Amino acid sequence: MKQLLAAVDFSKNTDAVLAQAASLAKALEVKLWILHVASDETQAMAYESTQFSGYSPEFINMPGDVQLARNISADEIKREHSQLLGISAKLREEGVDAQAILLKGDAAKLILEKAVDLQAEIIIIGSHGHGLLHKALLGSVSEAVIRHARCNVLIVPSSEK
Repeated sequence: MKQLLAAVDFSKNTDAVLAQAASLAKALEVKLWILHVASDETQAMAYESTQFSGYSPEFINMPGDVQLARNISADEIKREHSQLLGISAKLREEGVDAQAILLKGDAAKLILEKAVDLQAEIIIIGSHGHGLLHKALLGSVSEAVIRHARCNVLIVPSSEK
């Protein structure tokens, strides 16, 4: 075994995912790749938030500020990248051979693709435990990864009950 891939989303479960991944990487003496997939929706949400339709009737059909939306999205990506680099640096200080990866797009698809690219033997991912309604409406990254992974998947359950 040479490679582990831990997928993190900076939710409340991220620390538990990282603890499991780091423990396994240390015990097996393997490289740990820490992957975060930034959503394609960040820029769209930023664009919508820059629209002025809530202020005055004359602004109802006015589009949001595209450049402002891009700037907000870029700032979010930079913040996430910095956070990811901090995590990998901390793990290296703790003796884990850790490397950070930031991608943008569909989380499940990119996690699966990166696992193949890296020849990861195990994907470590968290489960939010949102329930059936959330899963039915929005889908589940961990569910998609379990269904389509070509390697083993370790699901770290949510600590929220």
